[in-house]
Amino acid sequence: MQYALGADIGTEGTKVLVIDERGRIVKRTYSSYTFDVPKSGWAEQNPEIWWNAFRSCLGDLWAQGISSTNIVAVGAAGQMHSSVLLDETGEAVMNSILWNDTRTKAVCDQTLRSVGQERYQTLTCNSLLPGFTLGKLLWVRTHAPEVYERIRHILMPKDFINHRLTGRWTADVSDASGTGIFDVRERRWQSSLMTELDLPQAWFPPVFESGAIIGSVTPAASDATGLRTGTAVIAGAADNAAAAVGMGIVDVGRGLISIGTSGVILSCLEEAPSPHKAATQNPTLHVFCHAIPEMWYAMGVTLAAGASLRWFRDSMGHGASYDSLMDAAAQSEPGSNGLIYLPFLAGERTPYNSDQLRAGFIGIDLQHKPAHFVRSVLEGVAYSLRDCLEVVQSLNQNVDNVDEFVVTGGVVNSPLWLQILSDVLDRPLAVRSYSEGAAYGAAALAGLSQGFWTHIDDLVKDQSGLAKDQPGLANDQSALARNQTDPSNERSGVEKLVPSPGVAVYREGYKRYKAYAQSFLHLA
Repeated sequence: MQYALGADIGTEGTKVLVIDERGRIVKRTYSSYTFDVPKSGWAEQNPEIWWNAFRSCLGDLWAQGISSTNIVAVGAAGQMHSSVLLDETGEAVMNSILWNDTRTKAVCDQTLRSVGQERYQTLTCNSLLPGFTLGKLLWVRTHAPEVYERIRHILMPKDFINHRLTGRWTADVSDASGTGIFDVRERRWQSSLMTELDLPQAWFPPVFESGAIIGSVTPAASDATGLRTGTAVIAGAADNAAAAVGMGIVDVGRGLISIGTSGVILSCLEEAPSPHKAATQNPTLHVFCHAIPEMWYAMGVTLAAGASLRWFRDSMGHGASYDSLMDAAAQSEPGSNGLIYLPFLAGERTPYNSDQLRAGFIGIDLQHKPAHFVRSVLEGVAYSLRDCLEVVQSLNQNVDNVDEFVVTGGVVNSPLWLQILSDVLDRPLAVRSYSEGAAYGAAALAGLSQGFWTHIDDLVKDQSGLAKDQPGLANDQSALARNQTDPSNERSGVEKLVPSPGVAVYREGYKRYKAYAQSFLHLA
């Protein structure tokens, strides 16, 4: 039996799983960690945390009975944008500045003024947002020149793992798209912009398509991890691109909604925007290369989605379990009796691009109980994703024709939050019976490199067989759609959720949310 291994190097944990030649998940494991917040708006991690978590996960797989001799390929996905700045020996010169760190807003704005907003978007198909890697590099040059002088290599988190495994310096097109210095249209580094900004091109590694084999596990890495020497390692993908692959979002008929630490709405594109369209698009829209060759996607991102619920639990919920918080939220009526939550705990990306915005509860009165606050957090995150959907729609009018938005992330464990999402977005949603997202997508790409299937569509089409063999959702998922499962759906293991009468309440709630957000933006 041959297996492919996939890893997701996340912000708050690393997930590793193994799939067989039919795409069935054989084993999975997870190692959690946290990130540091040295100042308001900052977020950092030591890259060694990811390597140690990855090794810990592998050790757990071996303890579960998986033999490394059966693993023929490894694929990694990971958090986008987070800077991994390394010296000539491959050691980090500082902590990684994460994707949700907004300290670089001023230097990003200055760079856009220097290059020209429309010209920059023409060159990269994106604006320069504070979370992007380029801003971090320029910030370090200004604020930590002694650190900047030591830099010799720039990687993304999953590329750091790949380097430790293979000794090679590499990137893939989907992760490179989020650096802010990549030609998304041509799928290559934007070398003219590097020259203009006086950045050494030698720091930026060769770029591959996500499923390409970039090397193999070295003897030293084998000793450190237990993986077999010579095991193939692919370039891998950005977490959202990999999650899209894992959820079957590989054509324009499907979209993805992901709620992890952040929240994402993603829609596939058959071509990158033209220079004119890129120049004039909403500057908070993300247009990146997909993990599938000759495919792209448009995406909107809200920074504190699952992070909002975690913050509420830890700061105001006395450490209550997520299940108990959901039970409490269910006691509140849709609309939370007029209470609105703005999820700007670390500023906001789409559509406001502000490092100064901060979160708030608006409309508190004497009638509000704890249940209203919990539910308003769920609703506020859904409203922020509605903002993202509208921005994605501004570029890709075909979003209206998307047959299904597949949902992934921790939200799939909450029928209540899923229903709120469906109602706020006024869209039917699909929830697969597996929700491994990025780790599964990375494993699928690794399997593709070994001929497990000839095209990723072959795996997607076989989901009807796969789903029957996958572990189900949480026990309460049988009530997910409350008899709203689509009987015509050919894929077993897929729950369909449709908007409820709560849509009308949320249309008004969204209008109020937008008005309050604009007010906060003016005050920031």
